[in-house]
Amino acid sequence: MNRLKRFLLVDDSNATNFFNKTIIQKTNCVEEVLIATNGSNAMKHLQSDTIPEIIFLDLNMPVMNGWEFLEQHNQLSAAYKNSRIIVMLGAKLSEEEENTLKSFPQVTEFREKMLTKEIVLEIVSKYFDESLN
Repeated sequence: MNRLKRFLLVDDSNATNFFNKTIIQKTNCVEEVLIATNGSNAMKHLQSDTIPEIIFLDLNMPVMNGWEFLEQHNQLSAAYKNSRIIVMLGAKLSEEEENTLKSFPQVTEFREKMLTKEIVLEIVSKYFDESLN
């Protein structure tokens, strides 16, 4: 099986990043897992041409939160917008927040904050199955 090039975890929790990175690596579906502890650092990754196929994005972070990251991501040129963004949720969103997230076409779905191998493989299969075979 061909592997994807890179994923980006964007979360201010080192423990969450460590756990999710370990789970992703166990799936053996991606060559590299990058970590950013806020939206600003994530934006720097994107602007340095290290564009991930999938971004796992937390919403509540210091410096630049997930909402601000999504706003800035909308301003990027098309060349930087090829990532699928999976919003990672630690708590249930309000109806207003859900509707706001739906206004960002790059957000493909919402998932619980802690990943499992099954969830990662399901996401990869859903969005990249043809490119991996």
